Amino acid sequence: MSPTFRTVLALTPLCAAFSSAAQSLPAPQAPPPTELETVQVQGTVYDARREDTATRIVVGAEALRQYGDIGLVDALKRLPGITVGTGAPGRSGTLSLRGLGAGYTQILLNGQKAPAGFDLDSLTPEMVERVEIIRAPTADQRAEAIAGSINIVLAAGARKDSGQLSVAWGNSNGRNTPSVSWQRNRRADHRSSAITATASRREFLVEETGTERAWNRQGIPTTLRDTSLRASGNRDVLSLAPSLEATLENGDTFALQGFADASRFNRITDIDWATTLGAPLQTTRYQQRTRIDVAQANGSMTWTRAFERGGTFTTKLRLGGNRERYTYREQGQAADGRQNLEDYTDARLTVGDLNSSGKYTLPARGRHALQLGWEGSEDRRDEARVQQLLPVHEGGVVAISDLAFDARIRRLALYVQDDISLSERWSLYAGARWEQIDTRSDGSSFSGIQRRDQVLSPVLQSLWKMPGTRGDQLRVALTRTYRSPTLASLIPRPYTSTNNRPLNPDERGNPALRPELATGVDLSYETYGKDGAQLSIGGYARRISEVIRTETHLQDGRWVATPVNGGTAMTWGLEMDTAFRLPQLIAGAPAVAVRFNATANDSRVDDVPGPDNRLDEQVRFSGTLGADYEIRTGWTVGGSYTYRTGGTVQVSPGQFEISAYGRELDLYSLWSLRAGSKLRLSLNNALHRALHTGQERVSEDGTEQLRRQRRASPLLRLQLELPL
Repeated sequence: MSPTFRTVLALTPLCAAFSSAAQSLPAPQAPPPTELETVQVQGTVYDARREDTATRIVVGAEALRQYGDIGLVDALKRLPGITVGTGAPGRSGTLSLRGLGAGYTQILLNGQKAPAGFDLDSLTPEMVERVEIIRAPTADQRAEAIAGSINIVLAAGARKDSGQLSVAWGNSNGRNTPSVSWQRNRRADHRSSAITATASRREFLVEETGTERAWNRQGIPTTLRDTSLRASGNRDVLSLAPSLEATLENGDTFALQGFADASRFNRITDIDWATTLGAPLQTTRYQQRTRIDVAQANGSMTWTRAFERGGTFTTKLRLGGNRERYTYREQGQAADGRQNLEDYTDARLTVGDLNSSGKYTLPARGRHALQLGWEGSEDRRDEARVQQLLPVHEGGVVAISDLAFDARIRRLALYVQDDISLSERWSLYAGARWEQIDTRSDGSSFSGIQRRDQVLSPVLQSLWKMPGTRGDQLRVALTRTYRSPTLASLIPRPYTSTNNRPLNPDERGNPALRPELATGVDLSYETYGKDGAQLSIGGYARRISEVIRTETHLQDGRWVATPVNGGTAMTWGLEMDTAFRLPQLIAGAPAVAVRFNATANDSRVDDVPGPDNRLDEQVRFSGTLGADYEIRTGWTVGGSYTYRTGGTVQVSPGQFEISAYGRELDLYSLWSLRAGSKLRLSLNNALHRALHTGQERVSEDGTEQLRRQRRASPLLRLQLELPL
């Protein structure tokens, strides 16, 4: 059964009276004509980043589409504090905020946790209305955000009738990336609708080389191997995002929003190993063929009612899921050229998500804006896999592994929050969220495990506008957040590796994982000037308990990597971002719009000895410098340089991961043509610097080291946008 809950709200009536009087006296004759001076009324666009008590950075659709990126993830890497890791061939890397991904950064879709199994690679900038970077959570959003949250708000409704067709073609390393996108917005008296449809193909070619070395305790070399990898393939995606908003006769508002996509991923990977020192690997040459078919859909229904005496009630129901079919074929040869591996694996994965939420905003009373709400959800993951190891020599037998797994997470949350205006210059946000998490996992190879955890997440945020200034203000936030294990990490499904060894172990989940808990503080100073100029400088700190980290052990003759709960950790950092026009600093300079952001992060994990005992895959420094210049009316050029550090992280005692340094230069040129058409030419990753990654293991037997180098290629892309 799904969780049930009952919330009793005490309604506080608030009466207000408005009176006006108008008196008109008859005149004996018409008055003479009078010429009136022209009166101009100018409205100020609300700036959520500047005015909201709860801190957030809002990036609109125009900025997201500026470089003509084929995917939304490609556009997010330029935003303050966001980095994108190195993904598997043909896939995007993990999104990180403040240098922390892998569950520390919460991805929200329209203000709610993205459905389990949701594929971010399916989103394009054309589907998105805005992106919000939320460094400190609020009580109405899940507190599963130790590093912060990235809220992706899909385009919905329409302000006016419009339509657009975008056709694009790109090329990278000799592989094509065509795409087409169609948008249609319609608005009537009490109803508006929008629909976006996209189709794209992303072909890829990834080439990588590597060297594996080992030394014994005396420092004498014992192993030297060289490897090469070549992965090629394509990913075809068809997406549809419709929405409808309506105002009913009684004043209630009703909204429907959906998203669906189907994709097919094909990849062929050839791997070769050459051993010049030490024992050769069992399989020195092998080819892997992977095909993944994914269909995902989610939809939401939102209803809002405003009461005559003040106050509103909003409820939302969301249903989503995805279905994945996975086919894997691997053939391998030994050093003498004889075939010694024939692996046929077929898997089925089904993920479901049901979410219900509601919020009651009490009638305004004095300085308070009080809200009460709930959220209940169930995420389910069912997986079945059949692996067949076929005989490769006469007299061999077929080895069959037929496994099934099931995991489920149920959540129930209640929250209260209040936005308090203490004065014209000082506002306070206070909230608390109680959440109960029930986890269950079952499988054909282990006994069922059930857990129940409860988390109370208070949050306090304050905004103080400094007296005697027009745009200076200070922010502070005190938070309690958490990180819960993913469904995949709870299932002890073995992901077996070819040539199993400490640097290439099998992977297995852990049903006994517990959530991480964090207590933190955020501080920042902001100043705002004319024409959009702004500067923000701040810092943060988090203390994390029950840190989840990966340990590798020898089990039944095979090396296996498993996530486990460890001790405590501290993470902290400094961050800044600014935007201005060059003439504001240098008189007479060209009207160049400049953007710059930088984030420095660090951490220490207590139960992992130094050096480099930081949180897994943490990026210690990242920054982006961007500029835009309108050469003449209708012609704009721009570019951005993004940098992130890499280096060594000790993820568990003696186990090191080496992440890549990133240096990317993106350029674009935008021409406004006749009748509202636009032509956009972009060059992404113009520097095409190679990516260096690796692993290292230090034990009583000595040191093992693996270094990889991946070639990078620029992407040239041309996009034509036509109004309809």
